[in-house]
Amino acid sequence: MNLNRVCDLRIPNTVLDPTLDFLRAAGQGGYEGFVVWGGRLLDDTTLAFTSCYVPKQTAHKTASGLLVTVDGEALFNMNRAFYNQGEVAAGQVHSHPTDAYHSETDDHFPLVTLAGALSLVIPDFATHGREAIDRWAWYRLVGEGVWAPAAVTGTRIHLESQGG
Repeated sequence: MNLNRVCDLRIPNTVLDPTLDFLRAAGQGGYEGFVVWGGRLLDDTTLAFTSCYVPKQTAHKTASGLLVTVDGEALFNMNRAFYNQGEVAAGQVHSHPTDAYHSETDDHFPLVTLAGALSLVIPDFATHGREAIDRWAWYRLVGEGVWAPAAVTGTRIHLESQGG
């Protein structure tokens, strides 16, 4: 399966809100966090994210910056959980301490590797939540280790309104 034909991504509050909560909590300790979103194809061009999963992870502070690692067993458990729910791991979300962008590490060591997958980077450890959505960085996997801004790929993001 690949998601290259998908151009509409639907993100409900039931996926986004717990994601922001986790990233904000990790950020309170000065760490980045990582969440993976499971989804289901509604048709050839529409994917609905239906769940979020926080894999067992280790956050690091190094001389070069911040980093999150997830070991092989945790990745297996994550993929098994999505499979058991009839979902695919189709999106990943992580935080940065300041600006949102895809770093070289982000490009080459993703947790989600399905062609066409989404990668969302949220600035300021998600402190400002939805209020900073204009600073969020949205990417799609267009080739091995190659992520393009979602807008360039023609992706339309549909967020549920904050109230429901």
